[in-house]
Amino acid sequence: MATGTGPRPEKAKKTETPLNTEQVKELVALEGELKDLKEQHGIQEKGPLWQRLIQAWYDFKESHTTLNPVKRKTYLWLCLLSVAGINQFYARHWVKGLIYLALSWTGISIAMGFIDWMIAVPKKPDDNGMILM
Repeated sequence: MATGTGPRPEKAKKTETPLNTEQVKELVALEGELKDLKEQHGIQEKGPLWQRLIQAWYDFKESHTTLNPVKRKTYLWLCLLSVAGINQFYARHWVKGLIYLALSWTGISIAMGFIDWMIAVPKKPDDNGMILM
């Protein structure tokens, strides 16, 4: 017995929208008007959760980070002792210093201290040898 000799199943038909072209144009115009009204009133559409969390982190960081003046040479030398977070304590960033101290057994604080050193090296000191960290 040959296979495939029976009746063929019908292909799924494309479903058409229940709206005519006039209604689609009106819908598109209303969506544009809604978008304009949201912009006028400062209403932002919510994005994905991960995007909102990242934005919240950067907003928090920006509002809670202060740049403190430190002596450039001293800070660069203290970056060598970043295992214990001493450079961050010197810059009066207590939370970062505690994080460095907590991660001291992993070696991550050494890498972070090297990054701090790379950030501090190109900064130009003022007349008193101070930079903002």
